[in-house]
Amino acid sequence: MAWTREEAFDYLKTVYTDEVMQDEKRRVFKMLNRQLYERLDDLAINNALSDKSEKQLKFFKEFTFMPGDNIFQSMRYLFLMARGEKERDRQTTEQHLNRIYKSLFQAAGWKNPVIPDSFWETPLGIACTIAEKGVEEVYPILDEMK
Repeated sequence: MAWTREEAFDYLKTVYTDEVMQDEKRRVFKMLNRQLYERLDDLAINNALSDKSEKQLKFFKEFTFMPGDNIFQSMRYLFLMARGEKERDRQTTEQHLNRIYKSLFQAAGWKNPVIPDSFWETPLGIACTIAEKGVEEVYPILDEMK
């Protein structure tokens, strides 16, 4: 199919439903939560989180909302861009992209994130591609999805 920007964004609005975005936030939360406990275990302080913190984490997982400036806000920003919202400014977009890449794909001691190819086919990966390179870059993926 020969896509236009408007058609692509209209289609992405049907793809990036609230449910899809919530599921993707939960998937990312599970990854980061597992990583948190692994790092605490590495430091031999696996009981460092208070009961209050544990309850908050369960709450965040259930509702996929965490107050403040965090990875959920970065994901929301990129998902909204994938649905056709205008970019606030390039620096803000870069900050959100870098937060996601570092949080999910940068191991301790590494200078740069190592992003697996499979990431670019996830809802978040597609949103990152759109934010980084423009919606035109995902036309082939949209063809496969349609």
